[in-house]
Amino acid sequence: MNLSNTATMLRLSVALVLLLGCGQLATQAMAQTAAKAPLEFSWDNASVYFLFVDRFRNGDPGNDQNYNRKTDYGSALKNAATFHGGDIAGVIEKLEDGYFQRLGVSAIWVTGVYEQMHGWVGGGSRNDFPHYGYHGYYPMDFTSMDRNFGTVEEFRRFVDLAHGQGIRVIMDAGLNHPGYNTLLDAVQLGFGDVGLDEASAREHREGFDYLELFQLSEKHQRDRWWGDDWTRAPDEVDKDLLTESIYGLPDFRTESTQPVAIPDFLRRKWQQEGDATPWVNPSAVPYRRDQPLAPADYVIQWLAAWVREFGIDGFRCDVIDNVDAQRWQQLHQAANAALSQWRRAHPESLASQWRDDFWMTGDVWDSDIRFYPQYAELGFDSIVNFTFPKSGDLSRIGDIWQQYADQLNSRADWSTLSFLNNTYKRDTNPADSIDLGTSLLLAPGAVQIFYGDEVARKADDLGDISDPIQNYRSDYNWDNQDLAVLAHWQKLGQFRRRHLAVGAGAQVRIAEQTFARVHAASGDKVIIKLSDRARDRVAVGDTFADGTRLRNAYTGEVQPVRDGYAKFRVLNRVLLLEALPSNTLGIEENTLNIGHVLEKENQ
Repeated sequence: MNLSNTATMLRLSVALVLLLGCGQLATQAMAQTAAKAPLEFSWDNASVYFLFVDRFRNGDPGNDQNYNRKTDYGSALKNAATFHGGDIAGVIEKLEDGYFQRLGVSAIWVTGVYEQMHGWVGGGSRNDFPHYGYHGYYPMDFTSMDRNFGTVEEFRRFVDLAHGQGIRVIMDAGLNHPGYNTLLDAVQLGFGDVGLDEASAREHREGFDYLELFQLSEKHQRDRWWGDDWTRAPDEVDKDLLTESIYGLPDFRTESTQPVAIPDFLRRKWQQEGDATPWVNPSAVPYRRDQPLAPADYVIQWLAAWVREFGIDGFRCDVIDNVDAQRWQQLHQAANAALSQWRRAHPESLASQWRDDFWMTGDVWDSDIRFYPQYAELGFDSIVNFTFPKSGDLSRIGDIWQQYADQLNSRADWSTLSFLNNTYKRDTNPADSIDLGTSLLLAPGAVQIFYGDEVARKADDLGDISDPIQNYRSDYNWDNQDLAVLAHWQKLGQFRRRHLAVGAGAQVRIAEQTFARVHAASGDKVIIKLSDRARDRVAVGDTFADGTRLRNAYTGEVQPVRDGYAKFRVLNRVLLLEALPSNTLGIEENTLNIGHVLEKENQ
């Protein structure tokens, strides 16, 4: 080896050592900064991960069998709506391994963990499968965890872990109905004259017209269940929107102000079980006794007890227009007071320092991003947006983003919750998941990720099932993730999580497919560009001054602004530009400089 080559290699070695050392220092400095200054949060910029507890992850197979439910009827179609084993323990596992942090999630929305009806009802329009309450929408006992989902202490650990990572927790909440009166519940809890034992009552009867043949038409039967003081009698439902019996579900009398006693079947259930079990919510125990309360008052106190006990941060409310309006306002007030009590009682928690009020969103079918004053007055912070485009067409998404930023972020008291897929709608093609992620995660306003969207989760193929919704409530298959899609969603999600400007900022179009987002209150600003080129020049307008070192957060590449432009390579059609913190080294920029040194040495 000649002296010249030796000198070159020495300089290269020194340069690499300096680069690696600086990279480690930069990483440490960023971690220390993040630890000292937690990321700012706004519900306007929230990334909400919506998961079906039963379909997300089975963390404890030991809790899969409860209440004498049957989970295997011998075929995928028959098992479409049985309990599949997912639980809060599984959510805890993914919190512990940082899954939600890597995805940039700032809130987790879980389906209701309340104890569900124990038995099945006929699924779909033909009763071709048994339908259980695996989704949390068929509650029987609002004061207790469903044992298939886990224990009270597991739920507490879940919320505490999420809070420790700066993640809010949202839970489904409904005031409109409990679950159905199933054959198995009738046998176990002593209402209805079904003439069956438990083993027979849990077997599926295909073609059995559940709603016609077992509707507790006799008052003495209903009185042993919820009773006519709590729910409407068969001849009182479906007279208008407020009295509608959704899919034949019993409808709570939310308009009633008359005090009622605890329903007969719940009283007997609670007497048999006792209050001190691993599943009973301690804060709900006082409301397992007769109180001078109307039906909706009880349900509101049962729901608020979950906030008071665990520090739940928000509710997603079911079918808003099926409930008397003042009850939602009452729920918001009760939940907000309960959250304040929890924060005062838990000063050791990071969440005790949060100052945002209890958050509520809800469903109004086919609602869009408009401001709904009638719902805002009731305590709602947003309404779910059903109209977000589901095509992943990036050629027109900039106009949609502009409309959203102009309409949503001009108000401090209102936002929306946009989604691609959710519990009852799936209009997207998983093959388009890269561009779909770009369109959703860079959208102004809060956004909702449906579990598995981030890995292109595929729907089940259950053949000629009479309820196709069950197809896209498939299990999250942890052994079959599209890791390229996941990496894309993680990069977008982390960028969104770092920058309030993405969801909560104003948008200005700088050039073709080039948008500045600016959050005036915090001073945060970014530039987003969509491009089909392999490398592209980005106009920065007056967002960043010449000389500013910008990082493309998607690739990590760092370039300075020169004459109002910066040039970057492009991956997956998106550039995410942020100003490089002054105490952070541009690693890729340094790598390029080392390359220039070697080029000169070889000339």
